[in-house]
Amino acid sequence: MGLTEEIRRVFFDRSYLLSRTPTVVQYRKEFMKTQWESYNLLLEMQAENLRHLIQHAYQHVPYYRDLFKSLGLHSKDIQTPYDLQKIPILTKQTIKKHPEKITPDNLERLHYIRMSTGGSTGVPLQYLISLEDYARGRALLQRGWSYGGYQPGDRIAIIAGDSLIPQALSSLRKRVIAWGRNLRFFSSYGMSDKKLIEYTKALNNFKPMFLRGYASSIFILASFIRDKELPLNYQPKAIFTTAEKLLKNQRKVIETIFKTEVFDNYGLNDGGVSAFECKEHHGMHIDMERAVLEVVDEKGNLLFGKPGRILATNLFNYAFPFIRYDTGDLGIVEHSRCLCGREFPLLTEVLGRTTDVLELNGKKIGSPI
Repeated sequence: MGLTEEIRRVFFDRSYLLSRTPTVVQYRKEFMKTQWESYNLLLEMQAENLRHLIQHAYQHVPYYRDLFKSLGLHSKDIQTPYDLQKIPILTKQTIKKHPEKITPDNLERLHYIRMSTGGSTGVPLQYLISLEDYARGRALLQRGWSYGGYQPGDRIAIIAGDSLIPQALSSLRKRVIAWGRNLRFFSSYGMSDKKLIEYTKALNNFKPMFLRGYASSIFILASFIRDKELPLNYQPKAIFTTAEKLLKNQRKVIETIFKTEVFDNYGLNDGGVSAFECKEHHGMHIDMERAVLEVVDEKGNLLFGKPGRILATNLFNYAFPFIRYDTGDLGIVEHSRCLCGREFPLLTEVLGRTTDVLELNGKKIGSPI
């Protein structure tokens, strides 16, 4: 007999005690309220958090202390997100070359974990992330899923690689956390016909209320189910795609096969930025509670309604500050009002994040972003 939804939600929240981030629950409750605040109030909150970050970076991070002095800037010169244009863009190359200069001199007083990017475009980027920032990211992820109807504790299957499936945890701890959060993981690596049949059977047994994963991986699964005329014994409430650009034909195939809506998501942990699609599907709402997302031209000037480079400023990662960090992605930001009532800016297009899917010896290999 399955657990009731109420008990599931209790287990879900308790599971975060195992991952050292119990504040996820607190932040989620807070963010469920702030999603309905006015844009001006959200901007004020963002500006206040930015000022604290800049002051910390100026006082404790060698790279920014030296940079500000060379530019004749003081921490007080950065008061709002618009003032960020006074600061040069931070590249991955700079971070990899001088990681010790990005590390604060008071690191021993901070709670953090070590992480790395997937390295799909080269050597992975090693960085630190504060536990507070990580918890905020998890809370915003759960809020973003709620745009598609998700509630904590709902059954969700994840088809992805290392970036979405935890590898550092012990197998026992991973199983306990997966059970507590009602998750099932399916690797996107080596999706052969045999594996796809196994995945389809496992999903029919698990009957997830939601699917999440790389756009290409879920598209591969949907196409395989269509081509092989395999039965589906469940209908998810929604499907969440992420990590890659979702193409129109992919969305159409996925929605047709699973008979549900696809909600696209953009985000990266290193920069702390995230954006989620709502039921209006007119773009992705850019979260303002954790980071500042800018789209700029080649000179670093802000752009609206035009394609440009996506920069990220993580407001709470004091353990390894990313300020005006070049994500390597291109996108378009607009301030048009969404009919859903949320006043976040909209990321209406993400460009240049399409990931090739290789086929080798009958196995489809997706990106491990």
